[in-house]
Amino acid sequence: MSGHNLHNALLRPPIIQILRAQGFHSTRPSVLESLADLTGRYLMILASATAAHAANAHPEDPSPVLEDVYQALQDAGALRPQLREWEEDWAGEEDMRGLESLLGWITGPAHHEIRRIAGFVPSEGDMVDPDAMEKVDFLTSLKTKHSKTGEESRYAGTVLGKSAEEHPVVIEGGAPSIREWGAQVRSRAPLSPGGSETSGVSSAPSHLSEDGPMEV
Repeated sequence: MSGHNLHNALLRPPIIQILRAQGFHSTRPSVLESLADLTGRYLMILASATAAHAANAHPEDPSPVLEDVYQALQDAGALRPQLREWEEDWAGEEDMRGLESLLGWITGPAHHEIRRIAGFVPSEGDMVDPDAMEKVDFLTSLKTKHSKTGEESRYAGTVLGKSAEEHPVVIEGGAPSIREWGAQVRSRAPLSPGGSETSGVSSAPSHLSEDGPMEV
């Protein structure tokens, strides 16, 4: 599976759960694919803007910090309403309405319903341990739900699991590495009368190597 298809596949479940939380119970596959594509593009815009702000603000250590993410959210229009910097300077105070609105949505009933649909918040009457649910992230919960055995081994060595332990790959014939296999092949190659190894490429015909005008 290519990276683009994999990322779209990982975006579909949360988008479906957000739609369910908003009261939608069905949709066409084309609509879901369009929403996944738009979401992926928006996340790429946020990530690119964050990386650009980090590279400009502190090039000696371009790892993004919270301020870089905040500025990227401003660039993408996620913090609205928001005064411009010169308007804040003129007013003499920082405009926090956009940030407070975003935090209000995250901590408000809309996001709570999304988390309930996703299985992070227990519904009324569920006999579950809320603390245990909060410690499991969305992707881990999804993999456990769709795994018949509940084991992580099937995802080892992939982007969804832990990195697999590196081990040498033995080439057929017993050679432990590509380099040693190449040395064995060269040692078995016949030598030319002059004593040098043949390159495996046939030499050009003698009449082409002679000096003289080329016939057309």
